[in-house]
Amino acid sequence: MQRMDDILRTVADFFDRPGSEYVLIGGIVVSIHGVPRTTMDADIIIRLDGRGLSEFVGFLRKSGFLADLDDAKCALDEHSHFSAQDGKSILRLDVKGSYNEMDKRTLERRVPFNFRGTRLWIETAEDLIANKLVYGSDQDIRDAEGVFLTQKGKLDMDYLRLACKLNGVTKKFRAMTRRLEKDAPAEGDRMTEIPARTRKLRTNNR
Repeated sequence: MQRMDDILRTVADFFDRPGSEYVLIGGIVVSIHGVPRTTMDADIIIRLDGRGLSEFVGFLRKSGFLADLDDAKCALDEHSHFSAQDGKSILRLDVKGSYNEMDKRTLERRVPFNFRGTRLWIETAEDLIANKLVYGSDQDIRDAEGVFLTQKGKLDMDYLRLACKLNGVTKKFRAMTRRLEKDAPAEGDRMTEIPARTRKLRTNNR
């Protein structure tokens, strides 16, 4: 049975060639940026040239994934995503193309990360926060809050504000930062800096 490590290595192996790019996004990257998160899928944005998609789907099938080329073509044509299920586990890849300016920025600003000996290309913390505010589910907001807090002092705030403006979520970003400032623990509080709203939601989800 494959582990998530194996799936990430599979992705990295294929894209380690000219004419193809990817960026890892989603729950795994939330964990990489310091907020522990359980997830059964690896989300990626891809950019392939020529016959790249056919080769990618063929590579996935040879690597033990259940993947269909027609489904993949249809998903990319419709600006959606397709899934490639691991044939021996509940893990899967969720794959989408670079469809808009937000996706393009995320792909172009990707950064390398050494994951247990494998170089992965991952979404920056700033793009993750700005993009999660666009998606807007309760989990996305918790992810954005958590990464903002764990990366505080390391974030490029000028770019983060610009990304939020370009994504149309400036009001959401300002509301989030005000909420986090309000929920910040008093000096001497030994609890981790996780906002009260997020702590409550996590407790309810256990």
